[in-house]
Amino acid sequence: MKLYDTKSRELKETASVNGQLSMYCCGPTVYRDAHVGNLRTFMLADLISRIVALSGVKVTLIQNITDVGHMSEDFIEDDKILTQATLEKVSPLEIARKYEEKFHHDLSLLNICPADAYPRASESIDLMQSMIAELIDKGFAYVGEDKSVYFDAQKFAGYGEISGNKLDSLKPGHRYEYHNERCKEVSC
Repeated sequence: MKLYDTKSRELKETASVNGQLSMYCCGPTVYRDAHVGNLRTFMLADLISRIVALSGVKVTLIQNITDVGHMSEDFIEDDKILTQATLEKVSPLEIARKYEEKFHHDLSLLNICPADAYPRASESIDLMQSMIAELIDKGFAYVGEDKSVYFDAQKFAGYGEISGNKLDSLKPGHRYEYHNERCKEVSC
C-alpha cells in the first residue's frame, strides 16, 4: 500500500519494521459529542490499519485523548472543556470522562476497531513538562515575557518541510504574542 508523504510530496510504500507498523492518530478533545468531521479521522486510521493488517503486518495504533486544556481559570472562555463544564454545571474531569466514554461508544457503533492505547493528556503532564524543559535547554524553545513557552522555529533546520512554509518567506517583523484577552499580532 502506498500513502502520500507530505514531506517528500510523493506516494511512498508503507514500511514496517520486522513485520510491525506503528501508527499514531490524533485523538479527540473530549468536551462534546463527536460529529461526522471528527469521526472521519478515526475511520480513515481504522481503514489504513485494517488494510495494512490484511497484508500480514501487525499494526499498533495509538490515539491520544485530550482531556485537559488550559490550567488557569483565566482562560475559561477559550477552554472548551472548562466552558462545557460550566454549561453542564459539573467538573471538567466529569465532562472529559463523559465525552470520552461517548467517543468510544460512537466508535463501536461505527465498527471502528479500538486503538491499542489511548493515552490521556492529563496523565502525561509530567512527560510534557520534561519534554518542554528539554526543548528550552537545547535552545529550541524559550520563555516569553508573559511566562508562556514558545517554539523557536528559526532554531529548527527542518522547519517547514511538511507544511511547505519557509521562514524567509513568512511575513517578516511580526509575531504573535499573548496580551490579556487574546493573542495579537505585534511588530517586532
